Amino acid sequence: MSETEFEYQEKIRRLAVKIVKHYRGKGPESVKVRLEYKPLIIIEIRGILSSLSEILLKEGAVHLITEYWKVLKPYLEREFIAEIIETLGSPFTYTWKIEDPTPGERAIIIQLNKSV
Repeated sequence: MSETEFEYQEKIRRLAVKIVKHYRGKGPESVKVRLEYKPLIIIEIRGILSSLSEILLKEGAVHLITEYWKVLKPYLEREFIAEIIETLGSPFTYTWKIEDPTPGERAIIIQLNKSV
């Protein structure tokens, strides 16, 4: 990986850490960034759910977590979308999914695609 690619990857990681700290209070150890190929960037965030959310999930109240994310997701997008565009240097599309390996180790995987 070239120095320029590493700096680019670090900029994206720092922004992702800022977003995670904003809603979850977790630090940089929870965020990993991979540059898969030119237009695709993978961001993996571990430990995405709060302790309360983990309890709700364990007790079968997934609908409460879903409702919470309906409010939180647009808020996070409004707060950080301009910073992400500035960091990437272009518009992008994104997809995300929640990986569900074990309680406490859940992860959200965000794929940013710059080829818009």
